[in-house]
Amino acid sequence: VKNALIGSDTTAGKSHLFVMESDSEEVAVGVDVNSYDGPLPYNYEPPRRERGQAELRGRVNGQRREIELWCEENRWRIGQVSWCLCGRCEAMPSAVESVCCREVDAYWSLVQNLDPPEDITCLTLHPGFEASCLNPFVLQIAYMNFRQEHGPLQASRPEQFRYTAYRQVVRWAYGILGRNIRKAIPSCVVSAIRRQFAEEGQTYKGFQWPRLEDD
Repeated sequence: VKNALIGSDTTAGKSHLFVMESDSEEVAVGVDVNSYDGPLPYNYEPPRRERGQAELRGRVNGQRREIELWCEENRWRIGQVSWCLCGRCEAMPSAVESVCCREVDAYWSLVQNLDPPEDITCLTLHPGFEASCLNPFVLQIAYMNFRQEHGPLQASRPEQFRYTAYRQVVRWAYGILGRNIRKAIPSCVVSAIRRQFAEEGQTYKGFQWPRLEDD
């Protein structure tokens, strides 16, 4: 390995910094201090990842404020199901979770786009819902993919199934959202998943916003 030498040279009143290897091959030349006019362009820009995180945080916080305003106006939904249009929703402890599949275009369009059309009143009756979100064999494979990328969940087997099923239905409805972008799942869908993978005495966490400060 060659040793690097750091030195200076003064030529015609101009000072240079340079880095040379031990065989005298010059590999980098510094700035002419007599012609230096200040910071170089972009020299003090934050790293790209930091800028990306700031943009993400702003986007998520903006989405969160919008949804929180909606929740304030719709607190009446909590604890009852008069808002349900599909007939399969259950009462939820928060307004953000108190929505029906027929109220959210991303979910209801899955039913509307069935070919051939079927007389279905709820996303949970869609033939693809049971196949992709309630089938334990499908969820086992989906969970293995998740574990490979993110590591294992410290959770019981039913909780692993529920978590994976939630991810499956969101991916089905929205495609790839990106990191820290979260969407509430309709009450009817959450209730169907919880019934399928129930645990006695289990207290469910419900919808939670991402903790951006941990990223």
